[in-house]
Amino acid sequence: MYHSPWLGRKRTGAVVASLVAVVGLTGLAPADAGETPPGGRRGPVVLRVIDGDTIEVRGDGRVIPDGAVARVRLLEIDTPERGDCFSREATARTAELLPVGSRLRTERDVELKDRFDRYLLYVWNDKDVFVNESLVRSGHATKGLFEPNDKYWPTMTRAEDAARRAGAGLWSACPTP
Repeated sequence: MYHSPWLGRKRTGAVVASLVAVVGLTGLAPADAGETPPGGRRGPVVLRVIDGDTIEVRGDGRVIPDGAVARVRLLEIDTPERGDCFSREATARTAELLPVGSRLRTERDVELKDRFDRYLLYVWNDKDVFVNESLVRSGHATKGLFEPNDKYWPTMTRAEDAARRAGAGLWSACPTP
């Protein structure tokens, strides 16, 4: 079970950045070798960014059933909840990394879904950026272990250590959890 360090956290001041509305296609994510259908690449399509660590996608039949609309919780990270310090910035950064209409490459770990029926996934965007790690490294998220899903835990730990040392994002904008 996972417990967020953001629960019960007080807002610490005015939020500097406003949520960026990102609309339009920006390209297609790379597909696994040999699995690219004629005329295009496959991968779930981003329908909307719900918050910094949750998105809604349309499945492509690999991990998420073809055509199914599903919520995806980005594994091994935690972003501030709505109303908490740096939540808008985290959501805006996720929207920049995962624009509406773009295709993703996803990877699962041990458990596929959480108790809220969200898919628990690692996500790479159309530029092959590991979004989960990028959000932690830039200080828009903290690492968050969802046992037994821990495949990239050393990566997330190094990313958070670097963000803390640099005072990136929430590490300088918000009191530490």
